[in-house]
Amino acid sequence: MNRGYVMPVVVLLALVASLTVAVVLNRDTVRASAANAQLQSYIDDHRERGLREVIALWLQFSAKQELEDLIADNGVAFTVDYSGDRTLTVWFTQSQSTALVNPAGLETKQPTTEIMPLERQREIADLVREHLEIAGPGYSDRFGRQAGPLAVNIKLAPPEVIHAMAMAVVANAEIVDVYTADLVRLRDSEDEITRLQLLDVARDAGLNDDEQSEVTALWTTIPTLWNVRAELTGPDGVIREATLGRYEAVVVIPREDETDPLVSGSEHANAWFLDWKRLDDGVGYTPTGSFGPDQGGKE
Repeated sequence: MNRGYVMPVVVLLALVASLTVAVVLNRDTVRASAANAQLQSYIDDHRERGLREVIALWLQFSAKQELEDLIADNGVAFTVDYSGDRTLTVWFTQSQSTALVNPAGLETKQPTTEIMPLERQREIADLVREHLEIAGPGYSDRFGRQAGPLAVNIKLAPPEVIHAMAMAVVANAEIVDVYTADLVRLRDSEDEITRLQLLDVARDAGLNDDEQSEVTALWTTIPTLWNVRAELTGPDGVIREATLGRYEAVVVIPREDETDPLVSGSEHANAWFLDWKRLDDGVGYTPTGSFGPDQGGKE
């Protein structure tokens, strides 16, 4: 071989060897990264299962008590301290002041609506959506929800929700205007509202007997639908007070039926949750303590 070609060949071989080593190292790095991601996913999955079981256990015992009295002014329901300086904080906020607008999302654990067949409840939910859409642009999203009982918490329901739900039953705007105003006036002036009072308001507004019974069944003073926010904090190996996970859920609590399988503990923990999702900082995340009008704490 000509000596003039020796050095370029050596350099080329060295380059090929370097590239081979880089490819091998990169492949090992990718494998390690994939393994770490799989391990982290496994840890996160089991952590979430554990958190759901803790919340479900608290719900099982709290459903038999006055739930509002167990929730602090800032919405905190309970905290749990774990080994390793980790702390779970759980917030509860009432979520039943908006109207059900998705018939497929009907949840039946609400005694007030038991007088109505399920098909009629779904029909009303669909009509409520229509009337909210007629009332204003975006009202169905603003004042509606996709799942839960048909009944609404009369103590917190906005007038727009009361009007749309009454229209779904009565379909007479003039009568419904009077009924809505009278009902808002009643709930704003009374700490406790009875079924008899609700029937009287409906009768005085001009509703017939069937309409009185049906529209009164749409209201409750013992909400079963709640939003849950859970936050797990503790050391993450770098930061001592890191946020290890934020979660949001929707639960239905059968507060008026102590024989319900959820309360007796015979149902799986997941049965409490209509929805469960992990939250990240950024879009869609509301910092804990930032609650809207559905605040579910002590007055």
